[in-house]
Amino acid sequence: MLFISLLINALATYSAFKFKSLTKYGATTACIVGFLFMYLGGFASWILLIMLLVSSTVIEKGSLLMKLKSPNQISSPTSEHSGRSAYQVLANSLLALLCLIVYSNSTNSVYYYLLVVAIAGSTADTWASEIGVLSSKKPRSLITGKQMATGKSGGVTPLGLFASFWGSAFIVTLAVLFTDEVTLNMWLPLLLLGGLCSLIDSILGLTVQVVYLDLETNKETEALPDSATASQFKRIKGLPGFDNSVVNIVSDLLTILISWLYLTKF
Repeated sequence: MLFISLLINALATYSAFKFKSLTKYGATTACIVGFLFMYLGGFASWILLIMLLVSSTVIEKGSLLMKLKSPNQISSPTSEHSGRSAYQVLANSLLALLCLIVYSNSTNSVYYYLLVVAIAGSTADTWASEIGVLSSKKPRSLITGKQMATGKSGGVTPLGLFASFWGSAFIVTLAVLFTDEVTLNMWLPLLLLGGLCSLIDSILGLTVQVVYLDLETNKETEALPDSATASQFKRIKGLPGFDNSVVNIVSDLLTILISWLYLTKF
């Protein structure tokens, strides 16, 4: 059984690597995380994780193929086509894995709910980001309500908000259909908690996510290339080291803490 689980995950992540959804190390990391999900939580838990990857890949590739992303969004020195790195994979799955580990040792349903919320939150955030930039309306700041440039972290649109809650609903619905732990009466609470993650992510994107100015091109970027030098890039906003992946981890963590407080009193 262990060999079969490892083989299934190896094939799944290799396919993602060939589709350029994952880098080489990203695929290796995803294979290990996927194996642990299947080993500790069975197929039902694994399918939630794999559908996060599959749905995100479909939406990201669809957006690129249709060439509908705004040309005005913040540029990134990292290639969109290289796939998610090991760091990004862990940013979107580590907390869910920790919840699964705790659940497997305690069998307390609350920790399985938290696992579902963590995956639903990552899905909601990805759907909001990739679909939100297709909106014909300018995004607005959640804090000030003022319009922002399309693609900048922290901006929200009605389309992006709609997409985020659909992404959360997608994962929670799968949890209801495939698991015994998540019953229909938990569908709405978990959906809302998962959608909350993208709102927290937007607030953190506005307040603490780092943004640099490329002094040679006068363009803003949220990710420094490996060859970056202090003389070329100047930090103009946010906290050092608080890139998009760190923001994802912190927003997931805050969502899980809020969810735990709510669910333990449910």
